[in-house]
Amino acid sequence: MIQVYRISFPDGSAYVGQTRQRVSYRLAQHRQSSPCNSILYRKLLIMKPTVEILSRHRKQETADREEKKWIMRLERPINRYVEGRQINMNPAAPSLSRNRWRKERNRRERPKYPRKAEGHYVCSWCWRKLPVSKFYSDCCRSVGLSSRCKRCSEAESRARREAIKKNADTSVAYFQAKLACQALRKTKTRPAVSVLYKK
Repeated sequence: MIQVYRISFPDGSAYVGQTRQRVSYRLAQHRQSSPCNSILYRKLLIMKPTVEILSRHRKQETADREEKKWIMRLERPINRYVEGRQINMNPAAPSLSRNRWRKERNRRERPKYPRKAEGHYVCSWCWRKLPVSKFYSDCCRSVGLSSRCKRCSEAESRARREAIKKNADTSVAYFQAKLACQALRKTKTRPAVSVLYKK
């Protein structure tokens, strides 16, 4: 029998899949270190989901049809593919098979980003509006600054080092450090950024 199941998370997102094995065994496969769906893998690390069996089928075609029907009903789906094909939840957006951006991107010239000069920038984790000196420089980003402030970057690297010493999973330590920094947010909306550049 082919079982169609749904994994629901507290934030409202959900994942629908199918399996011929036990659902608990399939859930353990989703928790492996090299997942095919990275969003589902990350959510399983930091959230406790609820698993529900939606239907059981004998034919593969019926199970595929039922799985696709349940995915299209979801408000916040985590699924990316059905029957090996990409699900395009936005009809106006191009599919990955027709998108040639990756090939064109390798051919185009890389822009030389300007160096930061003065002003204030906002940390992507704690949402604090800090002066430019409180951020590490990053030449790969258009702003010329790291997206996280020095305090959040040091907290993340400290958590990774402790996890390595204890032979624990570093990705779990990363998400725990991120949640701890996000808990320090004092505003519900992210402040505006004001950075001035040298010409």
